[in-house]
Amino acid sequence: MSFNYNKILNIPERAIISKKISKAFFIRNFELTSADKKTLNEIVTMEWLASIKPSNTNIALFQNETYVFEEIQVMTCTLSGNLIKGTIDKVTNLFQKHIPYPIVLVIENADEFVVNVCDKKINQNDKSKRTIETFINSPNVSKLYKNELVNAFFEGLDFAILDKTNLETTYKSYSNAIVQFQTAMVTGTFNKRSSIRTEEDLKHLETIQKIEKEILTLSNQIKKESQLNTRVSLNIQIQKKRNEIEHLKTLLNTL
Repeated sequence: MSFNYNKILNIPERAIISKKISKAFFIRNFELTSADKKTLNEIVTMEWLASIKPSNTNIALFQNETYVFEEIQVMTCTLSGNLIKGTIDKVTNLFQKHIPYPIVLVIENADEFVVNVCDKKINQNDKSKRTIETFINSPNVSKLYKNELVNAFFEGLDFAILDKTNLETTYKSYSNAIVQFQTAMVTGTFNKRSSIRTEEDLKHLETIQKIEKEILTLSNQIKKESQLNTRVSLNIQIQKKRNEIEHLKTLLNTL
């Protein structure tokens, strides 16, 4: 299914590129691992949708000792299979690891898509390279239907409302919209936050994910445990962790 992402992003026409990216581009320009090459073979098509930079948007560049924002690249990648976490992680790693610019990456298949950004710092040992601190992925978005939360997410990605103080704040606006959408999927309400509050919410979301994994581990232990006292103890630990999650959800809901 052909999908026009710029109907959501509304990037100015002067920044639109709409150029296909060949697999040879990665093979020719980067040192790919065997895992990278395997991931590349799973990709159907790639497109360089837009390049947001001072010359075509009048948004100032930003640079300090840790970050450089000269251009923001917007790219899409089409897969034939399901958009499961492991596959998404491999594709985002392929793009974000090798291409040094800040990238807004859309990963899609026929039915849905995910929007990815990352926290990409200057490698202090080699200034031409970047070190990725964090990947941030949106929840999967259906191409077939929308609800209020998805509509609010799309509004948050609209170029017209991004913070265009400089290219760093512009890129953070994309990040903030994704985190706010993640939060909305937990709380049921999409709330626009400040950058500082969004960073706090992201930490809460990461903690929830960590606790959920711990609960799964404890649940698997219960299934294997024959001693009643141990089973009771494990269930108590699970309940405490569920209470921790509810507390974090309350914090996410707080205005």
